[in-house]
Amino acid sequence: MKKWWLVLGAGLGLALLQQQLLLRRPPRLLAIEAIAPGRNSGALSIRFSRLMDGESLRRGLQLKPQVAHQLLGNGNNYTLLIQATGPIKQPFELQLKGKDIRGVQFKQSRWLWELRPTLLAARPVVGGDQIQRWHKNSWQPLSPVRGLIQSFLPLGNGRGVAVVNNLKAMDSQVWVLMLSAQGTPLREKQINKNPLIFAALSSDNRGDLLVQSSNAKEPGSRVELSRFEAADLQQPQRLAVEASGPIQLVPQGHQLVVPQLDGLSLQSLPPLPAKKELLPGSRDLSSFCPQPGRALLVRHWPDYRRSLELLEPGKAPKQIWLGSEALLATACAGGGERIWLLLLSGIRKPLLELIELNKHGKLMHRLPLTGRELDPGSKLHYDSTRQVLLLLLKRQSSDYQKSLPAQVHLIEVNNYSMKAIPGAATHSGWLPSRQLQHLNNQHPLK
Repeated sequence: MKKWWLVLGAGLGLALLQQQLLLRRPPRLLAIEAIAPGRNSGALSIRFSRLMDGESLRRGLQLKPQVAHQLLGNGNNYTLLIQATGPIKQPFELQLKGKDIRGVQFKQSRWLWELRPTLLAARPVVGGDQIQRWHKNSWQPLSPVRGLIQSFLPLGNGRGVAVVNNLKAMDSQVWVLMLSAQGTPLREKQINKNPLIFAALSSDNRGDLLVQSSNAKEPGSRVELSRFEAADLQQPQRLAVEASGPIQLVPQGHQLVVPQLDGLSLQSLPPLPAKKELLPGSRDLSSFCPQPGRALLVRHWPDYRRSLELLEPGKAPKQIWLGSEALLATACAGGGERIWLLLLSGIRKPLLELIELNKHGKLMHRLPLTGRELDPGSKLHYDSTRQVLLLLLKRQSSDYQKSLPAQVHLIEVNNYSMKAIPGAATHSGWLPSRQLQHLNNQHPLK
């Protein structure tokens, strides 16, 4: 009997010793990853193993080069926001240092953080088109060649790019190329089973992918959502949604903007409770603003004029522009503090113009793009880190039988200088960055 008491005592002592060792264990970094920045230039989500002293973390945090930033949160979950006023021209070196609420020091952790997104384009090559990235001043191939590319879309979480390949007439396929944090190819997966007549793509910041398509085997359009979970896209789930045009996922997730004959509707997705809100009128969604809940809408009037409206939470759409020009594309910064429009006017001598408005509709700048035209289907893409607009332009030609190739152009919005990226392209876009390189000798995420 005495031996049993000795064994139990030894086990209890060992358990108490382990408990004391765990209590004295220094705090560890459990997770650090880039997240959608909203109206900021960049954002990181940081999670520790212990409840941390927020003030000590703020004192110990360092960024090189120095830039305005804010560390929000408490407990063991924090968010780092970068609030740069000028263009970001290089990666940041980030140092995390501090202590937990017990006063135990957190081992210093250093990271190289690249906020700037990667420029992607579909480029013509032998046999069709190919997805390539602009890296170190040259184009680098990412995807295999499967005929022409009808459209492509970088996933909102930066983990891949969805591509609509056109192999032959009435035979389109949707592929997703998964990418590493450094932007290199990992694997591919095909989304559709049957050949498609057409397919439209949309993604949100979570990386979910919505495919709106039709095929020859069933009438009408088909809407399917592939959710991003466990570091990959899951099997598509069909949604019972009817639309009169392209459906868009709301960047923050769990909601759809659905065009209908009587207006635009905002519809929720699980796990949110079923909800539908209708904005009546002849309107199209033009683009989302980085700040949640803000968007730009194009309204069509009976006299063939168009207006641009800024939509903000809890407010009626606010008209900021009205005109008879063709409104080709829009983009905005922050919550709509800066808004850009691509306008086309004239018939015999078409003139393409880029104009900047503030959120009250005041004209801030006008840039005539003389001698150039927008490539069909090209949009305006704004990069808040470099503070540049991305679009596809080609030179005007008097020979309508001969179409000139388009090139990727970057327009700096602080001085409106324009730079053309060498080489032809048929589609372009920004791949959100999630590049974080640990600079310590050992990996901290344990």
